[in-house]
Amino acid sequence: MRAISNVKLEKAEEDVLNKMVESGLFQSKDEAARAAIIKYAADLGIFSPKVLWKRINGHKRRKVTSEQLRKDLEAIENEI
Repeated sequence: MRAISNVKLEKAEEDVLNKMVESGLFQSKDEAARAAIIKYAADLGIFSPKVLWKRINGHKRRKVTSEQLRKDLEAIENEI
């Protein structure tokens, strides 16, 4: 379930979010903000990093062979 929250940011904070997205670390400012909140909560001890990693590792992952990865990368390069 997702909740919608509006957050007012100072210009410097907005610039940081934009740089996080522009650098390719995150696909959106929403994603960057969520990651920052989780990181801060883990740093404060609100969330356990072990619990977070268990949840992350519990998700099903796409298995990609080296051949498929090569083809995917070539397809992306051909788009450019």
